[in-house]
Amino acid sequence: MRKGILLAVLLSGLVWMLGGPGDVQGAYSAHQNDRDVNNFLSVYPFAKGTKLDDCALCHPGGTSGGRTYGSCDYCHLTYGLNPPHGSVPLNSYGQAYSGTGRNTEALRSLEPGDSDGDTFKDGDEIWALFFPGDKDDFPGLIPSHAVLLTQERILALPSHSQYLLGNTTNQRDQYARYRGLKVTDLLKHVNIRPEATGITIFAPDGFSRTFPLDVPDPQTPGSPQYDVMGPYPKGFYYGGLDFVDYAYDPGYPYEDGFRIPDRLHLILAYLRDGDPLRKGILIRDPANPARLVLDGEGPYRLIVPQKIAGSPDRGRPVPAGDEWDYDSNKDHNWGAAIRSVAAIRVEPLPEGTTDLRWQEGGWNLVDNGRLVIYGAIDPCTVRVWGKVEKENGKPIADVRLSIGLVSLGQVKEVTTDKWGRFHVDLPAGEYVIIPSKAGYQFGPESISIQLSEHGRSLEFTGIQVQ
Repeated sequence: MRKGILLAVLLSGLVWMLGGPGDVQGAYSAHQNDRDVNNFLSVYPFAKGTKLDDCALCHPGGTSGGRTYGSCDYCHLTYGLNPPHGSVPLNSYGQAYSGTGRNTEALRSLEPGDSDGDTFKDGDEIWALFFPGDKDDFPGLIPSHAVLLTQERILALPSHSQYLLGNTTNQRDQYARYRGLKVTDLLKHVNIRPEATGITIFAPDGFSRTFPLDVPDPQTPGSPQYDVMGPYPKGFYYGGLDFVDYAYDPGYPYEDGFRIPDRLHLILAYLRDGDPLRKGILIRDPANPARLVLDGEGPYRLIVPQKIAGSPDRGRPVPAGDEWDYDSNKDHNWGAAIRSVAAIRVEPLPEGTTDLRWQEGGWNLVDNGRLVIYGAIDPCTVRVWGKVEKENGKPIADVRLSIGLVSLGQVKEVTTDKWGRFHVDLPAGEYVIIPSKAGYQFGPESISIQLSEHGRSLEFTGIQVQ
């Protein structure tokens, strides 16, 4: 369903008469007052809150232990939480900036150059919200459809609560009540495409797991397959075990094998035992200080019930020689429950589209309670349209408008026609729109807009017309 809503984008002279970008804090907030970050934002204020407002502008990510990490995590993984000054690697743009003075003049001097050798000038890439230091990220790439859900929007969707057993392999088992969104409902909300085959869930620390939409049942003991559709059988309650955490009292009898009445689904949870999930952060591993681990599970966690409902068992390192020792044939579902979910990719990516670089904005998403869903979806859109004029009211043709999804880079680009008009259809989300044309200056240099969806009603919020 599409509804048109007018966005008045009028220029007086060469001035864009709308409010500037909102206050969006970059990933790893401890770096927000960094000298180089401030230099960059003073030259390119429109980049505030975009994927360029991040360590990835000058520092590369990398792969370790089979996981792909964004620049922030890769740096801290390699050098610890407090890397020594000068030890952190730089990409080609970072090297060029550092070699020409590390100041605002250096940034401006790099604009006509091509730091990463992808044939696009650094200045053009920045204005189009692409990384000037990454040869695989450049204007012209076609990202797949993407929806950015704010916490407010997620909490407004119909929720589901379920009490279940989290059976671990090496740690303590647990019973807990989680509330969140059924993944089936979430995919329906973003209009999953008929050819979709599954989803891949991403956490910003580099962990990911793919879940098919549907698999044959019943499952094989020892190797259950978790899918989106289920079904997931009702679980069993076993009380009073010293190796199980019972943080929430459901009021069930303590007889072993009591059938829990809750219907179970694959859900994206935001409450545990009635409290918001604690936001995930990276900390030093207490058992191995040279390693970083994720602490916390929120603001969103994928909750995976058992496919083969059963009882708890002890972790492998602590056998006691009784009926509760570790059993490899039991369904240890908690290893598939992903903490601090930042992105969901609906498989497969449509042909001709490129993957979003969600890992570079992953901590921004977690910090601000956002979730991005992209790939094989056809989300409902709202129409944004307007016109660009000179001070005397004459239209400006061929103005390029780069439209970026907050934290994730460009998702659309449109150009004004001979009457200075433009229109574009966008899914609900938070965007920054940046106009550019040779020989013109626009002020403010960008505007931020939030397109919100509440059920079937789509509307703009937070637009300040001057």
